[in-house]
Amino acid sequence: MLDPVIEKRVPVLVLIGVISIITVLDWMHGTGEFGQRSEKWMMTPAKVVEAWEAASNGDLSRDVLETLATSLTAGFLHANGGHLAGNMLFLWIFGVVVTELCGWRWMVAAFVITVIGGTVGHILFDPRSTTPCLGASGGVMGVEGFYFGLAFLHPRPDSHVWPLARPVNSTQLAATGVIGIALDFLGIMGPPSNIGHSAHIGGFVAGMLLATLANRYIPRYDER
Repeated sequence: MLDPVIEKRVPVLVLIGVISIITVLDWMHGTGEFGQRSEKWMMTPAKVVEAWEAASNGDLSRDVLETLATSLTAGFLHANGGHLAGNMLFLWIFGVVVTELCGWRWMVAAFVITVIGGTVGHILFDPRSTTPCLGASGGVMGVEGFYFGLAFLHPRPDSHVWPLARPVNSTQLAATGVIGIALDFLGIMGPPSNIGHSAHIGGFVAGMLLATLANRYIPRYDER
């Protein structure tokens, strides 16, 4: 029987494993250092907008549905090893604390919903872009936003998650997300880059909104 502490971390490891396997399989189907990825499951804002308009007009063909699905599937793909490792590190940290607070179902729901929220944020910022996008960072920032929302609404316990050297209180963890979002706002106002700042913001906002719903079903820490 697994130790309760380890048991709460298993769902996060499974999610990280699924994302990593899908990413590596994507690399293996290409050439070069990490493979030339197919754009089929990457999210292209202009294509998603066009597909949404078609679906709104009753066109639910396979091509339309596959294009809309990229709003989620792009979150399971990464450009290279550094991109994957960075996202998985923060998914591990915030995924663990969210799982401890409200269970793995809310953690997975937060990731999936906020990946889509990140897509929406990116599209709202530049709906005519024809540049394909990929990466779990919208969902990772979404899980951070979800935790921030929970910590903002009520006190939460200190968290001890490797590789953090000591327990960190909820204010410090929540501040990490705020700093990240502040940097994203600065990034949007700065010169163009290959970082999806608008997707980060969209995911974070979606996470905070989801936290207001989840808070109704999660007992306050000081009431347990």
